[in-house]
Amino acid sequence: MSVNMDAALAKAEQEAQRLQQQAEQEAAMKVALPLRFAQNMAAFRQYIPHIADMYEAYQPARPFKFFCSENGQPNLAWLDDDVAVYGAEPYLICETLVQEFMEKGGLSKFSFSQEANPLGFMHVEYLNKLNTYLDEISIREDMLSQVPHEVPSALIFGVGLGYHLGYLYERCKIGTLFLFEPDLDLFYGSLFCFDWAPLLAYLHQENLGLHILLGQDEETIVKDFSSAIHSRGSFLIANAFIMWGYQNDKIRKLIEKVQQEYYLLVMGWGFFDDNLIALSHTINNIERAVPFLKKEHRISSKYQRTPIFIVANGPSLDNAIATLEKNKDKAIIVSCGSAISALHKIGIKPDIHVETERTKIVYDFLVNLNDPDYLRDILFLSTDVIHPDCASLFNQSALVFKLGEPGVVLYHNYFSHLTASAAIGGVNPLVGNIGVSAPIHLGFKSLYLFGLDNGYKNKGHHHSKLSSYYNNEESAGALGDMMYGDSQWQREGNFGGTIISNAMFDTSRRVIEQVLATNEDVRCFNCSDGAKIEKTRALPSVEISLSSPVDKTALLAEITALCAPIPLSKQDFSSLLDVEFFNIFIDKMVAEWRQEFSSRNELNQLMLRNFGYLAQIAATRQQHIAQTMMGSMNYVFTLLSSILYSFEGEEETLELMKPAIDLWLEFLSKAREMYPRALDSVDMIDSEVMALFRK
Repeated sequence: MSVNMDAALAKAEQEAQRLQQQAEQEAAMKVALPLRFAQNMAAFRQYIPHIADMYEAYQPARPFKFFCSENGQPNLAWLDDDVAVYGAEPYLICETLVQEFMEKGGLSKFSFSQEANPLGFMHVEYLNKLNTYLDEISIREDMLSQVPHEVPSALIFGVGLGYHLGYLYERCKIGTLFLFEPDLDLFYGSLFCFDWAPLLAYLHQENLGLHILLGQDEETIVKDFSSAIHSRGSFLIANAFIMWGYQNDKIRKLIEKVQQEYYLLVMGWGFFDDNLIALSHTINNIERAVPFLKKEHRISSKYQRTPIFIVANGPSLDNAIATLEKNKDKAIIVSCGSAISALHKIGIKPDIHVETERTKIVYDFLVNLNDPDYLRDILFLSTDVIHPDCASLFNQSALVFKLGEPGVVLYHNYFSHLTASAAIGGVNPLVGNIGVSAPIHLGFKSLYLFGLDNGYKNKGHHHSKLSSYYNNEESAGALGDMMYGDSQWQREGNFGGTIISNAMFDTSRRVIEQVLATNEDVRCFNCSDGAKIEKTRALPSVEISLSSPVDKTALLAEITALCAPIPLSKQDFSSLLDVEFFNIFIDKMVAEWRQEFSSRNELNQLMLRNFGYLAQIAATRQQHIAQTMMGSMNYVFTLLSSILYSFEGEEETLELMKPAIDLWLEFLSKAREMYPRALDSVDMIDSEVMALFRK
């Protein structure tokens, strides 16, 4: 009996000691946490002031308490359900998490396949060479088997109380960290528990990037991530280390959302030759006195509710022909790109024709209709980068500047004293995008979409069978193969079922959704049997019944009256190219790449520094130079980064980098030769693809 009593007493004494020790730890924690918070806030005030502003007088939405486990490690529990962020060993849990991700995880990979280069683009030539080199060395060299001790970027989902960040930086040098935290209260908790101050000082000292993406709304977080990536360099996401810091529904949904959006971050970068062609086309269109839409000019209110039929060349157009025929006098018909060949075949003339592609194939395709009278009295509506011969096929043309191109920034930066011209976004990647964006910009509020499928139901029927895609059955197959690409995704259908889509179609759909979301007063009916588009109402074309005819002559005359030529010539632009500054920029980069490198991080930092020059140039009147180089630098740096972070052994990898760096230096040398001819780079090449459209 006494033995049991002694044991019970000893146990009680132990428990009393444990409780006393925990009470002492809790008391010490109550003193330490506010001190740590003050130090962290001072550090954020110094390095990331907007976070300090956000948490200066912060009141948590969901009350919590701090407590410490037996080992004295601060933890957090929510008062409403008494659930803690971590179990009994917060530090060990976080250390183990980092260790497992480092040992079992890898880096995200982007691959660019070999591209046909019928137009002889220098950018495509060098991207293909870098790709070939990467493929060759991947066969013979040892690939990285786990996450290396230096990575160019990391995406960490969930800050929790921040402990895993300390363990992560102990094991790994991260060029740029994107830190996602959807729970503002939890980040507030981390300011008390984790030593942010020394981490921020270390990042500053080592010139390592940190973007903290906070917020309750997934859409906003993803938008902030996208703009952070674009400003720092989109190439960073090509070799990112990805992990989560804790898991719950919010984090899982956020990871899913970022995964869905990831491909959008590597689309639409543009490239060097393409930008020179664009600039040349802009200046040629201006010199030929093609009218440009004036800024903030819209059609009058009496025409705003006019039905606008936007006709794209998707497979479901074939089933809408009767509706178009029946209502052709009661709506303005806008043909998008190759859809004009289907309308021509059935004898319907659109009122407006839109195009977005800049290469000569657009002009050649229109000429291939072999009916110049058919085109004459259609209003041609496009962007400044369109091939300058296109306007010669129409009696009336109207152009708008396309945002994000070198021409628009050159014009706006140097000719602000002239009448301001309109500039619009949302016109890419497919011609259906300008089909939606341009009428909305003009002020139209009632849109109907036909053949805007953004996908297809079966592979043999990828465009309207009435269009030039099917002038020749054999060619239709070849054009289909070119269009499908490798990735095929399932997307919800507009009238139910599923649609086969791909990256290009899906991006086009998303861009239309964004345009409609920012123009909520527009009613948009989706009559296409293709992919579902948010913010549109599904409406089978057979249900359309319009009553009033449209005075098309008056309406189109009003649109053309909103436009005027820009009174400038090529001479006005020549000196503004600033060839001397371009050469200084290229020479500076070349000099920096001609050195010996001692680490992966050194090379990664150089790419970031080069990309940083673009941001500096973009803030000056030479912004067009940044615009011209940005796309190709993103593509090349993606491949250089892939070589840098794919192979075992740092020294061996630095040797493997040398031939790749030589290719990059060759590219820069050729860019230096080509840039002075930027205004004489109109696309004159006959695309081999045109042969597939001929009968």
